[in-house]
Amino acid sequence: MHFLVLLLAFMVVSGPLWAQDIIGLVQRGDSLLAKGQNQQALLEYEKALKVGAGSALFLNRLAGLYMQNEAYVKAAKSLQASLAEDPKQLPVYSALGEAHLATGKIDSAIFYVEQARILAPSSSSIYSSLAFLYMQKGQGERAREQLDRALALNDKNPEAYRLYGFYYSQQDSVDKAIENYLRMSELLPQDVEAFNNIAFLHANAQRYQQALKFYNMAKERTQDPFVTQAIAANIDAVEALIAGKMRARYILVGSKDVAQRAIDQLNNGADFFDVAQQISIAPNAKEGGDLGFFAPGDLNPIFEQAVMELEMGQLSGIIEVAQGFIVVQRLN
Repeated sequence: MHFLVLLLAFMVVSGPLWAQDIIGLVQRGDSLLAKGQNQQALLEYEKALKVGAGSALFLNRLAGLYMQNEAYVKAAKSLQASLAEDPKQLPVYSALGEAHLATGKIDSAIFYVEQARILAPSSSSIYSSLAFLYMQKGQGERAREQLDRALALNDKNPEAYRLYGFYYSQQDSVDKAIENYLRMSELLPQDVEAFNNIAFLHANAQRYQQALKFYNMAKERTQDPFVTQAIAANIDAVEALIAGKMRARYILVGSKDVAQRAIDQLNNGADFFDVAQQISIAPNAKEGGDLGFFAPGDLNPIFEQAVMELEMGQLSGIIEVAQGFIVVQRLN
């Protein structure tokens, strides 16, 4: 009925327009969408919208294309119009939450997911979605309440365990975080994230053999070459630690004043890689001064001693060497 009212209103303003015209535009959009021609489909849908298309199904498809194009404000507007047509669409509330989150409107995102919870109070996944939003807002305890409810409703909700793993990681409760990621990995045995996170937590706790085990399990499960490369780099880093190797980078300059200016830049937030490329006279300046992994005895003893005295990520003071003056940062 609402669709007919919209159509008639348009006819009063603009003259005769048959429903077939709107249907034709929507059908062309549907056909293009089925062929994967999403941008062309979006253009047809927008034409249909201008001439009165307004069913919930159509508006949801339009919103989906807006989301793909990161046009989140338009997506939210379409989804709100869809709810006006049919307020009982549970997935639309969640989609609205995503759209508002993408624009930084966390309170609005929470509002719509809360509406979904009212519609489906026994849905475990909605409570885990709320937990995620409260974490984004920095309300950890409120998030934990939602996770408890999510798992009370469904103790096989992998998203709840993933978020609990993150929650405990932020609380520095490493073993509890690992416990939850392990539960997630049991429910999603091919999920790379769970195994990678477990490995990372073990590595931070200096349980290097356990870290290697889980990094390799993560590597076995990924099909993405970039993820594979990143995990392989982590495996190399852990193996280097087991072997007692260090990793550092440095900036070499000709005077103490220049070295001090470099330290000042770095302490003010400049990127070490960029500063090294700009001012270092070392042979590896193009690589940001990265030396890779090295064992005790491989390099200048003065340099190695400086690295050994640093914490990971810490900068040294100015160190004088035969070639000039260096600033060092430890990387592992």
